[in-house]
Order: sequence, then C-alpha cells, then structure tokens
Amino acid sequence: MIIYNTTYHAGVNVEDKFIKWLRTEYIPRALASGELSLPQLTCVMSDRREVEGKSFALQFHAPSIEVLEIWYRRTGATLLAEMRKIFNEDVVGFSTLMEKLELE
Repeated sequence: MIIYNTTYHAGVNVEDKFIKWLRTEYIPRALASGELSLPQLTCVMSDRREVEGKSFALQFHAPSIEVLEIWYRRTGATLLAEMRKIFNEDVVGFSTLMEKLELE
C-alpha cells in the first residue's frame, strides 16, 4: 500500500477558498477513477507565527506506485494545472510517497 501525501501552504487570503476547492473539486475528482482511496485532509499544526497562511496535508492510498503513476497521468496532472491556474503562487506544495509497513 502506498500513501500519497501532498503538503500545501495556502496564503492567508486564499485559505478558505483553497479548502473549499479541495473538498468540492479536487478530492471528488481524484477519487472518481477508483485508483485512489481513503482521502484524509489535515491542518498542519505549527507554532511559527511569522508565516502567514496555513499548511495542510492531503493523503490518499494507492495499491502501488504503478497505479499512482497511471492516476497522475490521467487525472493528477490536470488537477495540478487547475490548482496553479486558480491559486497561482498563493498555494504551493510538495508531494511525498510513503509505503505502509506492518507493525509486526
């Protein structure tokens, strides 16, 4: 199992609009093809008061890297382009891939 995590930083002037877009556009469209599952959206807690805006982490599960790559080619790249068009540099992010390990 692969966990696909993207951490975003949204400027203070677009925080609410960005969260609404994730909930109403990005997540439903990311799930529509069936390659990704179990979305989880979290707010990153930080005591860095000098940074304006908030950071969020969005995670999905994928059965394999190959399936995730198919999703990105079919859907992810389009969603990324739309996000950049809507939010410009007010939202930036980076993605990480994690492999779920068994505890025993």
